Amino acid sequence: MTELIEKKQLNNIATWMIPIKQTNLPSVLKGVFFLDGNPLPDTCITMYNLEWDTHNRALLLPVFAPLQWTFHNSIPGWILLRLVQWFEVTYKIQFEDETLQQAQVIPILLGIPISTSIVNFTMFQDKNSLNGDIWHRNNLWFGGLSRAGEYTLRRVVDEDGRYTPAFNDMLPRVPNECLVIAINSKDNASSNISNSQFVR
Repeated sequence: MTELIEKKQLNNIATWMIPIKQTNLPSVLKGVFFLDGNPLPDTCITMYNLEWDTHNRALLLPVFAPLQWTFHNSIPGWILLRLVQWFEVTYKIQFEDETLQQAQVIPILLGIPISTSIVNFTMFQDKNSLNGDIWHRNNLWFGGLSRAGEYTLRRVVDEDGRYTPAFNDMLPRVPNECLVIAINSKDNASSNISNSQFVR
C-alpha cells in the first residue's frame, strides 16, 4: 500500500491541523496540543475529527490517521512514523468521570490493547488549568520500574483556531518542518504532490 506523507510547517499549524468534520468532541479536548518534554521525535497532536463516546466518556485516537499527529522531518521521525503505520498505533483515552479531569490512556497495537501491567499511561488536567490548556501525561512501565517518556500536553491552538501563548513558547524549541500522514484522497494528493513524498 502506498501512503502519502506531506511536509508541513508548524508555524502555520492552525491553517492545516483543523477539524474537517463535525464531531461531539468536548471543548477541553479541542484544538492542537504540543507534546512538551516528549523524548520521541513527534511534536503536536489533535483530537479533532474523532468520534467522542459520550456514554463511556472515551475516545479512540489513531496516531496513523491523516493530519492527527506531527513527526520530525528527520531519520528518527521517519522511523517512528513508519512504526506507527505498521503497528496501527492507537490510543484509547478513557476518562474516569464526567468532569473529564483524569483519564487512562491505553495503547493499542494491531488492534490489541496493551496491559496496564506493562504500560500504565494516564493523563490529567493541571489543577491550575481546568479548561484543558494543560494536561500531564504520566507513565508507569512494568509496574513502576520506570517513568520514562512523561511529558506535558500544552494547547497551542484553541478551538476557535487562535494561537495561544504556548504556541510562541513552542516554536523556538522544535524543528519547524514536520511530517504528517496526508488525507487519503486523489484530489488532495494531486493538489499537494509538489511538496509531498510517496512512501512505499
